[in-house]
Amino acid sequence: MDDLAWAFVPIFLIGGLAALVLPRLDPDNRYARLIGAGVTAVLLLRYMWWRTTDSLPPWEGSIGNVIAYAFYVIEMTSSIAGLLLIHVLSKTVNRSQEATDHPPTSFPGGAPLIDVFIPTYNEKEEILYRTIVGALNQDYPRYRVWVLDDKRRPSMKALTESLGANYLTRYENSHGKAGNMNNGLKHVFALDEPPDVIAVLDADFVPTPQFLWRACALMHDPKVVVVQTPQHFFNPDPIQLNLGGSRIVPDEQRFFFDVILASKDAHGSAFSCGTSALVRASFLKEIDGFPTESVTEDLLLSLKASGLGYVTHYLNEPLSVGLAPEGLQEYLTQRGRWCLGTMQIVRTKWGPFSIGPVPLLMRLHTMDTVLFWTVGSLIRILSLVIPILYWWTGLVVIESDLASILSHLGPYWLWCVIFLGWVSRGLNVPVIAEAMSLLVCVEAIKASIIGLFGSKNQKFKVTAKGTNRGSTVVQWNIIRWYLGLIVLTLGGILLSAVEGPIGSTPAHIEAMNLFWSVYNICTLLVACLICVERPRFRREERFDADEPSQIAATGGIRRDAKIRDLSILGCRLEVSDTTGLTDNLGIYVLVQDVGYVPARVVMLREGRYLHVEFNASPEQREAITRKLFSGQYARSVTRMSAIQLARTILRRAVT
Repeated sequence: MDDLAWAFVPIFLIGGLAALVLPRLDPDNRYARLIGAGVTAVLLLRYMWWRTTDSLPPWEGSIGNVIAYAFYVIEMTSSIAGLLLIHVLSKTVNRSQEATDHPPTSFPGGAPLIDVFIPTYNEKEEILYRTIVGALNQDYPRYRVWVLDDKRRPSMKALTESLGANYLTRYENSHGKAGNMNNGLKHVFALDEPPDVIAVLDADFVPTPQFLWRACALMHDPKVVVVQTPQHFFNPDPIQLNLGGSRIVPDEQRFFFDVILASKDAHGSAFSCGTSALVRASFLKEIDGFPTESVTEDLLLSLKASGLGYVTHYLNEPLSVGLAPEGLQEYLTQRGRWCLGTMQIVRTKWGPFSIGPVPLLMRLHTMDTVLFWTVGSLIRILSLVIPILYWWTGLVVIESDLASILSHLGPYWLWCVIFLGWVSRGLNVPVIAEAMSLLVCVEAIKASIIGLFGSKNQKFKVTAKGTNRGSTVVQWNIIRWYLGLIVLTLGGILLSAVEGPIGSTPAHIEAMNLFWSVYNICTLLVACLICVERPRFRREERFDADEPSQIAATGGIRRDAKIRDLSILGCRLEVSDTTGLTDNLGIYVLVQDVGYVPARVVMLREGRYLHVEFNASPEQREAITRKLFSGQYARSVTRMSAIQLARTILRRAVT
């Protein structure tokens, strides 16, 4: 018992040090960040050394023995990926002041000419409408907007031209998005005034008016050939929606864009993410256009740039908002495509294991991504299966006493949790992060196998956007596996409680697997909640607002009001006096920066809230769109409270 008590000492020391010191330090401070990452790395290396020298069973060659050693190899490989991530997070950079100090109009020759590419395939017109309007509303002196339609739709051509943008198409769809953009390059490079820079916007990403101005500023350095900006979303992603916390739970990509990519930029290993990015036209000419060797042409673009001595910079400012995948299957399709593309890159001379021209650090940080999709997915699945094998077969993969396990794993795990929470300002929470990662494990492993060993000519799978979801959908094809794992884990625990451990396994091994199993069950339950998809009733997302307004109607009705939420199609108004305001009443609503918009009362609720539907003119609709996507209605969750999160999950579980 004394040994067990002493085992908690390093845990309490490390936990106390982290809890007392880290919150008082700025996570953007280079020295604090470096020391925090250094402590994390030392604790991980300490655990890896103990795991290697003091926890492996003697080699016997039995099935259980082989499984134990295989798990060890995978765990150590995953730990190497952890060390690479720690190295990435050891520093960060903020380029906002640099962008301010180098306005594009100060460049030699003046502001570069920018061609904005909006590649599209099957997205609905209402989705493209927002993007085109936003792209045409740039506070930048020299730019052109091109809609690249790979579906060859006359209606899309009419919409594009009616808004004042340019329309291009082609007669086949080879190489997906990259091929579509290369067709656009061929056209614009042949113009009398070819562009200096290409801006890329996915069909569902709406830029704010400052997008081109701020992003282009970082191209003052001729070595910078790609500038990436973060992806923010104006609708909740499936995880936020299904957990019932779109205002509490950050979207799944926030940790990457707010933390990891800024850290990669500090090391010179940032990369393009496909949308909301600028690319120097001369560089695209040098490499013969956007890469087509991978379905993730964006990552490969930055790898080629680094191999030629150029760099990618990251401007961490919310300069665009997009449409997150609206359903879990669409979410998995998107992640599977990202994984597939990364594995395809491994097979090129630009991959992390090749002898090509990519610098060592860029290779290492790309290997981190490769290991995340492959070994990271595999270790998550094994971590669920190993405790089940213990309960039902007596398999032991770690031969050690509980005190030793606690004294070596405990300090690292606790410090790592606090460190990641500190650098992310609360965006990374263990159980939630594990549940999010678990969702894509099977898809990632399948995509990894196809990408590494299958045909190199894999088709680009488009993520469906704008689909109607009017009812709750349970993803039984996913959830049944999670429920099965929960049943097997609980059944094994119950069996051990009734009959005792198989082969008289020591109590400390039993305790270790019990803790492991409880953690797994919590993770699986959260994953199950995410798999119950809540309905989305609105055609257009509502943005929270608090703006003065007025209502006018026939009969001399005039009321002061407050707009509480606003969309392209309508709004919710708070009115103190609802006398004379009835359902279906035709009214005019004053919207700031737009004017009086004709509308119809759809519903009166709680005696003071009016839900109205606009009947806006084309000019008013454009004005409302510009207003909504001007950047003032940002809704991304950039900080998270663990207590609020726990309450949200518990409330979701019982409702």
